[in-house]
Amino acid sequence: MTVWRITGGEGGPDPGAREGPHYDIVEHDSALLRITAASGLPRVLITGEVDVSNTAAVTRALRAVQERVPGDVHADLTGVEFMDVAGLRAFTEAAGALHDRGGLLVLHRVPPHIERLFSLIGWNASPGLEIHCPPRR
Repeated sequence: MTVWRITGGEGGPDPGAREGPHYDIVEHDSALLRITAASGLPRVLITGEVDVSNTAAVTRALRAVQERVPGDVHADLTGVEFMDVAGLRAFTEAAGALHDRGGLLVLHRVPPHIERLFSLIGWNASPGLEIHCPPRR
């Protein structure tokens, strides 16, 4: 795990200009997938492609977030371009584990094509999983 602290120093963003959580922990960084987390919040930002080659990293990142800040885990999937059934399964299984401990896995800003896959398979109704999609246009 790599931890990056971003400051308002030279070349860094203005911390006062940020909205939302500050993702300062890099849980996974590869050519296909980047997972960053907010150290003080139960939030994770996932970008790239989630497939059979990196679902273990997704599972580890979600577990690490839950261990740092108990309760519900929130994952922002805005930047996820592709997800296969192994990726869907990783989120569903993580949701089930959280459900067993009384929590939820809340997926935010899920791209419509990924939300459709969850629905087609029927995993959108999995225990402990809550899916929030962007508004349809």
